[in-house]
Amino acid sequence: MRKEPPGGEELAVAAPHCYCGRLARLQTSWTESNPLRRFFVCPKSERGKSGCGFFVWVDIEMPRRERALMAWLLRTKREVEDQIVRARAREKKLWIALFMSWAFVFMV
Repeated sequence: MRKEPPGGEELAVAAPHCYCGRLARLQTSWTESNPLRRFFVCPKSERGKSGCGFFVWVDIEMPRRERALMAWLLRTKREVEDQIVRARAREKKLWIALFMSWAFVFMV
């Protein structure tokens, strides 16, 4: 059984130095294959750039069942967020249509 830190705090993890000598940046994976896993990466690495290529996982890999559950939760979260965006866009169009109909009624 794994001991949890008191008060729900995360354990401090010392950041290693990458191959170019800089302090590595802590990031979280949002992919379906490694959901919510934390890792260190070179601070020079951005999307499309690899920096010095430094990469190391901070935590252990989740069991397959937990990983599948987390991937499903992340997919569901993204779907709900997309539905909210679409609903807000539709609401905006309906408000415009309502305003236009009121303007038309008051003009007549």
